[in-house]
Amino acid sequence: MPTTLEKASAKIKLPSHEQAMVDEFTGMIRKHRDENPTTVARLLNVAFDLSLGPRDTRANQLARATVRGLEVRQQLAEAEGGSLSSEETARLLRISKTAVLKRLDAGRLLAWREERLQAARFPHWQFDAHGHVLPGLEEVLAILNQDERLDAWAKVLFFLQEKTSLADRRPLDLLREGRLQEVCLTAHAYAE
Repeated sequence: MPTTLEKASAKIKLPSHEQAMVDEFTGMIRKHRDENPTTVARLLNVAFDLSLGPRDTRANQLARATVRGLEVRQQLAEAEGGSLSSEETARLLRISKTAVLKRLDAGRLLAWREERLQAARFPHWQFDAHGHVLPGLEEVLAILNQDERLDAWAKVLFFLQEKTSLADRRPLDLLREGRLQEVCLTAHAYAE
């Protein structure tokens, strides 16, 4: 029975020499699957630097940038308590999984899609200690959702990145303090 990865790679048609490279990389990543993904991404970046050396071609720069992007994405995914599956989110909010996914589709919750699992992952930080959606989150998401260029990762970055307009504080911190108006103003600027 084919794995999810094998099913996904069957959809991507690569030349045989590229497929052999993907298979080799996949084997190495599987060998280290118990390691922290951020560490694996960082070490992959080191390996790129060592392997590609001083030749700084556009392709090498792009490859390094891609690896750095994966590392940052993993850091964002793990920030503030990591993420929850749609089932875990449903239990936390005491609603059905269908209701959770409807809220996601309506832009009232934030989640990214795990490509290899085709599953939504919900940042844990968007919920308070009592199992409720963080007050003000839906209003801020409504503003961010107006800009079609912003994907889920750009929205996660908005909440977790310090902003000079907020005295070098994160929108998430201000939202937790109930300072919704300031966060909304910053969201409008971010979404322009």
